[in-house]
Amino acid sequence: MASWILGSFALVSILATAALVVYLVAVLRRWFAALPNGFLVALVSAFVGLGVFAVWLSGAWGYRAAYRIIFDQVVLDLRNVGDIVERQIQDELDEALLQMTHLAGEVPADRLRTLSATELEHSLREVTHINTRFVQLTLVDAGSKTLATIAAATASEPLPRVGVAYCLDGKTYVSDPYISSAFGRSGHGEHEHVIDLCVPIASGGTVVGGLFARFDVQDNLVDLLSSAKFNQSGNATLVGSDGRVLADPHQERLNVDLTATDGVRAALAGGTGVATTTVGGVSQFVFYRPIRNPATINSKPWALLTEINAAEAVAPLNALSGQILVGILGFAIVSVLVAWVISWSITRPVSGLVTFARRIQSGDLTAAAQVFGRDVHGQLGDALNAMVMGLRERDRVKEVFGRYVTTQVSEKVLQGEVHLGGERRRVTILFSDIRNFTTMSEQLTPEETVSFLNNYFSEMVDAVFEHGGMLDKFLGDGLMAVFGATDDDAHHAEQAVRAALSMKSLLAKINGDRAMRGLAPVAIGIGIHTAEVIVGNIGSRKRLEYTVIGDGVNTSSRLESMNKELGTTILISDTTYQDVKELFVCRAMQQLRLKGKAKELTAYEVLSMVGSAITAQAI
Repeated sequence: MASWILGSFALVSILATAALVVYLVAVLRRWFAALPNGFLVALVSAFVGLGVFAVWLSGAWGYRAAYRIIFDQVVLDLRNVGDIVERQIQDELDEALLQMTHLAGEVPADRLRTLSATELEHSLREVTHINTRFVQLTLVDAGSKTLATIAAATASEPLPRVGVAYCLDGKTYVSDPYISSAFGRSGHGEHEHVIDLCVPIASGGTVVGGLFARFDVQDNLVDLLSSAKFNQSGNATLVGSDGRVLADPHQERLNVDLTATDGVRAALAGGTGVATTTVGGVSQFVFYRPIRNPATINSKPWALLTEINAAEAVAPLNALSGQILVGILGFAIVSVLVAWVISWSITRPVSGLVTFARRIQSGDLTAAAQVFGRDVHGQLGDALNAMVMGLRERDRVKEVFGRYVTTQVSEKVLQGEVHLGGERRRVTILFSDIRNFTTMSEQLTPEETVSFLNNYFSEMVDAVFEHGGMLDKFLGDGLMAVFGATDDDAHHAEQAVRAALSMKSLLAKINGDRAMRGLAPVAIGIGIHTAEVIVGNIGSRKRLEYTVIGDGVNTSSRLESMNKELGTTILISDTTYQDVKELFVCRAMQQLRLKGKAKELTAYEVLSMVGSAITAQAI
């Protein structure tokens, strides 16, 4: 479980990051909008994903922290045991060297060669009785000649030349531990680790000999390590600088070569930490640390280590890992509930606003948004209610101006200048529209909307009437005018373009007044097209409207809407252009594909009249 959680942490982090990127792309591209409850799905995904990842992140962090605390405790315990072992070894060696120094001081250095072997051995035996860990004591003279030897076994081993030479040079010598078969336990040939010790014997400042000893270090170390337990399966093992076991509570491990163990190699190199290994298919943790080697020459460190079964080491964490999984599941359930409640609280007022908008779309201006409050929903409800009031006022304005249009046409009907029904005529149609009026009206009160439209339409309608046009209808914040519908004026295309330029000039006056009041300027778009249409009274028996019907109407409307896309104000079609190209400065636009039209249309932007003061500048 521990390795699974720790090993999967990086993978989960990578997958969570990738999932977050995909989720953000899905939200930005509105992929969830294709689902009936897309908002709820998006919100639940966000809550559950972030919540589960947060629990996993905190749980994994806590798990790693607990994991590290457990391991650090074992490392600390091992360090404490190592400190004890170091002090124990050093204290024993210091005591042994002190005893040897006292013995060397009692030997008459000036009569070292004249004393009999029996006398010398008697003095040596006194020391072995005091400290039974001396398994061999030997006196040598300055020429490395052995003067007397006593040993715990029946035989003794030759003295090491390096140690004796070092000692006769006037220095205390301590060797690395090594196996001695001659001084095994109870003298029965069992292998035993011993250390060579040597102290010089001086007379008058001159080294005349040395006292050499072989000192048992294994028994006490084994007893010391036997009391050091780590968890249930771990015990301390001391390894020499050659990689072989110096001391271990298990006798069968003594002198076993552990140089192939990662922890031993790392400890012998001076490192402290944890390594993993597998013994008989069982995963183990090897905690290790270096131990100071008391040897005088080439004192490479020893290693102290303990091997603990991996399952046993992390057993206290199993309950924690289970709690982490339960926490993830619980948080996922809570996240779903919270996301559902939040989604409901958001979508309920939005649904009410959608229903309200559909009533407005169907023409029911008596509807009112029933969403209140100071949050974004309440503000949107207030804005929509204000918009409806503006639409009501705008419809009233349309009705008022529509009456004037009806009067204008009715006079000609009564005079017999037009026929009831419809007739085919070549006319020029002008569409005009205010840019972004919906956004603008949302910022106005109903009274301000009415006042603005009254002023605006007054100027625009005057321009249409001044040039002989017929106001066909108002289209919200736009208007439709027809030139040549009620008379036989062959210059209707010219009159329509002149009316458009007048409307553009009058708009400049309106914007000047708005600028003086600190208001933003108003932009309009005008589309003009000349074509054959059906002109006449069209409607029901109770209500007739004098208007024009035909594809030319749609073309003119589409041209007007293209102004916003092209950044222009007045666009005319090619048919209109052919009638007025000698009178006005125009700029050819690219071929346009109008909405709902299969064929592309050539359009021109009207800049000014030919010969006007701004002609050159416009070009």
